[in-house]
Amino acid sequence: MSTHFSPAEMDRRIVRLRELEPTKRSYEGSGTGIPSAAYEMLAARNIYMLMAPKNRSRGMNKPAVEGLPGLEVAIVECPPGNGAELHVHERTTESFMPLDGRYEVIWGDKGEQTIVLEPYDFVSVPPGVYRSFRNVDDHETKMLVFIQGPEGDSMNDITYETSVGQRIEARFGPEATANMANIGIRFAPESSPL
Repeated sequence: MSTHFSPAEMDRRIVRLRELEPTKRSYEGSGTGIPSAAYEMLAARNIYMLMAPKNRSRGMNKPAVEGLPGLEVAIVECPPGNGAELHVHERTTESFMPLDGRYEVIWGDKGEQTIVLEPYDFVSVPPGVYRSFRNVDDHETKMLVFIQGPEGDSMNDITYETSVGQRIEARFGPEATANMANIGIRFAPESSPL
């Protein structure tokens, strides 16, 4: 059975990257108590939320397109050396595909394993594995990121090591990490089992 889809309906499902605002801007004035610079310390400099399910608890990060439960799609943008801190997703799989540069993907309890991905290479990191990434090119680059989890899972299952939270608290105060907990970001002792 075919569904008629008008040009106006299709326009609402088209994402133009040049028209998107990075998700960190949604924290500015959002009432979450999380400074955008504190969020940026955890993740890529810019994250552009392309598609995500409706009714997810990180609601201040509005996706450009509402998608089905269980999948988020984003583009991260990183200057040289920038990326995400070592973290673990407890219930969701995170996959990476560089678009226009090289990224080092790091994994292991202490980040002891690494691989460099070239543009259009792809890696999928399962739940429960600590991971990180960083731009290893000499120019700003973009990478496509997919996060998949069980339907109905809020995908707020991220844990960073305590030392990451301590650096955020030193710069922004303990209320910043407490407010991060409200959107599912936790800080656990280094190498603690989940």
